[in-house]
Amino acid sequence: MASGNIKVNPDTPDEYSVELTDGEVLHIGRRPAPGGVKKLILPYPEVSGQHAEIRCNADGWTIMDRNSTNGTTINGKVCVSGEEYPLRHGDEVRIAQYQLRVFPPQMEFELDADEGEDDSQDRTQYSIKFMNATILVGDIKKFTTLMETYAASPEIVMGAAQRIFESLNDEINKNYGQLEKIAGDAIMAYWAGDSSSEGARIPAYQACHTALKLREVIAKLGKDKRMWPFEDYPLNLDIALATGPVAAGALGHSSGNPAVLGDTANLVFRLEKLIGDDRPGDIIVDGNTFTLSNDRCNFEYMGSYNIKGKTKAVEVYRLLSTRN
Repeated sequence: MASGNIKVNPDTPDEYSVELTDGEVLHIGRRPAPGGVKKLILPYPEVSGQHAEIRCNADGWTIMDRNSTNGTTINGKVCVSGEEYPLRHGDEVRIAQYQLRVFPPQMEFELDADEGEDDSQDRTQYSIKFMNATILVGDIKKFTTLMETYAASPEIVMGAAQRIFESLNDEINKNYGQLEKIAGDAIMAYWAGDSSSEGARIPAYQACHTALKLREVIAKLGKDKRMWPFEDYPLNLDIALATGPVAAGALGHSSGNPAVLGDTANLVFRLEKLIGDDRPGDIIVDGNTFTLSNDRCNFEYMGSYNIKGKTKAVEVYRLLSTRN
């Protein structure tokens, strides 16, 4: 039975290891667990009683935040409570002031060389598919500055960000979107379609509609001090949308949310950076998204922009409202 380990507070005098084997579930939290439950106890007030859990499956390890108060991060990215995230060799998990470095078993080295190569190729081909999609990226405005202000207690900011992203994810799910990932201060989701005219139009409109709904959610949350307690930093979410072909799927043994890769994904992140400080909370879209949804939404033309990685200038529009 394959085994791996977790190093707690690695590279410090307080470092220690916890060994795990396939089939085990490691509960992490401040309170002791009943007999028979394997638990890593982190005795610190900012750690919730039942904070997170790591599942050790034969096809890979995953971690899930258990609705903790102050959140869990993987390599600096906030975990959405209740979502399972794959863990890879050397990943850094942060819980309050505790750092966990995970080392799942590297199963691929137990296969014969020829068999491993063929099997890996088959799995990759099986788990990746190409599709047309509208991708949404939302980025919390001035998050880096906020983190610098609260450098002594970053868990306050990360906890607030987790609460915000949970609410945004709920809205995305209600509007038929798929959360792809949360990366620090940004959330990424997509609406998949097909190559037909209507098959692309519906996801583009759904994404535009959701972007406007997210702006309403942000406006409401920003007034709630329990959700966003930073009076000197108004809550704004810059949003960009782009439509086009993407490659989606999990690579290798990964069992978490699928990765969305390709030129469209690169474009949407670069579009979001066009939103200036003078228009916080703007929603901008590329020409493809505009063409597919301009019969149902109102837009304002912003101009043609040279975007890194694109050989032709990109037409950019500001989303104003839907027509119904």
